[in-house]
Order: sequence, then C-alpha cells, then structure tokens
Amino acid sequence: MSELDGGFERFGEELNPAVVDEVLGWERDKELGRIVRRLRSHANRKAFLDTYAEAMVARRLKARGCKLKFEVPTPAGRRSDFEVDGCGRRFYLHVKRIDTDRPGADVKGSKRLVAQSAKLRALERIARPYVVQVRWHDWLNAAQMKRLVDQAGEFIRQARVGDEMKASDADGRELGGVRVIAPWDGSHVNVTIGLPSGFVDQAPRFRRLMHRAYQQFMPRQTNVIVICSGHPNDVVECENGLLGSHIERWDAFPPVGKRVAHGRGADGFWNGQRYAASRFVAWFGFSPGDREAESRLWVRREMEVDGEMEDVLKSVFEDGR
Repeated sequence: MSELDGGFERFGEELNPAVVDEVLGWERDKELGRIVRRLRSHANRKAFLDTYAEAMVARRLKARGCKLKFEVPTPAGRRSDFEVDGCGRRFYLHVKRIDTDRPGADVKGSKRLVAQSAKLRALERIARPYVVQVRWHDWLNAAQMKRLVDQAGEFIRQARVGDEMKASDADGRELGGVRVIAPWDGSHVNVTIGLPSGFVDQAPRFRRLMHRAYQQFMPRQTNVIVICSGHPNDVVECENGLLGSHIERWDAFPPVGKRVAHGRGADGFWNGQRYAASRFVAWFGFSPGDREAESRLWVRREMEVDGEMEDVLKSVFEDGR
C-alpha cells in the first residue's frame, strides 16, 4: 500500500488482504467511495475500526444485491449510516461497534486453554438446564483445577439463575469463579468461558449503543440497529441488552416438566413499549482479520412487523455467512 492509504497503512496488518482489496475497489463508487476516503483519513485505531465495521456490513449488503447510500441526513439533523434498497424494500441501517475487551491468546496459551477447559466437561454432566460461565486463573495446576471443578459442581447443583460464587484453595486464595447466567433448552449444564479477571456484564454497554442508534432513526421508516463486536459470546450479551436479563419468575406457572419459570427482567431495550419504533436488531460478529462474519437477527414479535421486510433482513443477517 502507498502512504496515501493512510489508515490502511497504519492498521492494515490487522485486516484481511482480500477484503481490503475489495473495499479499495469501491473508491470510484459515488456512495461507498466515501467510506474508503474516510478509512484512508483515520489516524486513530478505534475510529478506523468503527468505519471498517461499517464497510464490512456494507460488503454483506452488497453481496445480497442491495443498493446503498452512505450517511443519509434525518429531519432531526442526525445521520443514518445507510439507506438500503434491497429486494424492492427500503430500510435504514444504524451500525455501532463495541470492543468488549476480551484478551486474545497466543498458540501456547490456546493449547493451555483447551487443556484446562477440557477438565470442565465434568460440569456438563450435571443435570440442570443452565448456561454456566466459569473463569479461572491461568496459573492453576491440575490439583487446583480439580478443586475448582469440585467446588463449582457443588455450587451448580443448588444455584439459581444469577447466582455467582468464587472458588478458593485451602489457604483462601481465589482459584476462579462460576456464574449461572441463563436457562437453556438442554437437560444438562452448558459451560462457557469467562475472563480470568472476573465476570463482566456487557449487556448495559450493548443497551447504550442501541439507545444511541435509536436517536439516529429515520422517522416513519423501517430502521435496523446493527451492533458489531468481536467475541462469539457477545451474541448472548447483545441479546440480554435487547431483551433483558434472565430472571427466575415466581409469579408465573413453570413449563410442563419444569419446576421454575424463567423470564426476562425489565432492563431490556425492548421492554414493554420502550423504543416503540424499533422492530429489528442485528448482531454482526466483526473481527478485523476475518473475511466473513457470523450474524444474528432479532424481530420484535409483540409488535406489528412487516413480513416481507423481515424476509429481506433474514436474507442478509440469517442466511449463512
């Protein structure tokens, strides 16, 4: 790349070369050429990746045959990131990126992670229908890991959604922790991995981004919020921010075969009639080095939804990568 490539030269080592070549090919496009020029101008990594995430979403839309306009003004003096014409339907897209600050691991660290997490399989034999997040310190030896698993198992067998515990050795030194984060449809525990330093609830951050996107809505049109982030577990955090925290409901009859009813708390972006103009939210698994991205679409079922629009959006955000 030449020095005229600005942000691409500064941050290009993080990016997929094939995607960069494709994006640079937009330069003469009346609308998407503006994204290229903006990417060239960025000296700040966060600003560059925010715009690059928009480019990745635009690339997905173009691949589905959609026509795009970039940064369309709204009557309120704000801007929608994209006006999209797809399959004869028009909608407005509002793209926000969040860095959830999960540390990466080198090859050696990855092998150790796999070896340690394999020991947690014993927890998945516990017959309780919960998603359980487990964290531990990377200095644990085999005996300490076994102690963590034993304490975690004892806790999980009597815990409820939202409960959390810390495991410790005989001297009281913390080994790790366990949190019951949600019910799920399986009959046994489903284990996920948390940060070594502690559990971080990212849902409020996702919710704040949804609020910011809502302020950019085009009145009386279909608006879609797209939240971009890089960790596979973020889809759960995004859903919790949108629908509300998982709670145990003692005011409702549990499903047949279940002893406890579960529901969502009142903290969700879509709770009740809150943000009533919002019908569609998508999560886009953005990572700078990837060529493609996982994605997920949520549809607000308790409100009237345009079925044809739903089909269009599913073709963008749910029909594979």
